[in-house]
Amino acid sequence: MTRRSVTGFFVTDDVDASRLARQHQVQVISTWDLMRMAGRCNFVDPDTLWGYVQTLRSKKRGTPSGVRDRASFDKWLG
Repeated sequence: MTRRSVTGFFVTDDVDASRLARQHQVQVISTWDLMRMAGRCNFVDPDTLWGYVQTLRSKKRGTPSGVRDRASFDKWLG
């Protein structure tokens, strides 16, 4: 993106790729960013999103910082 002077977003959940992109001032959108946007825009209801969190956790995909339970997830969604 930087070599070609492309303006846009880099969508990934790969931590190393995210880190490299950010080092080159490329805006990175993660799985969690997309989930938060989907919730805030009412594209997906909070109960369904919470189900996705449980699925991702079971696959060892982590959670956003500070999200430990449903209450903290709802707060994170904003």
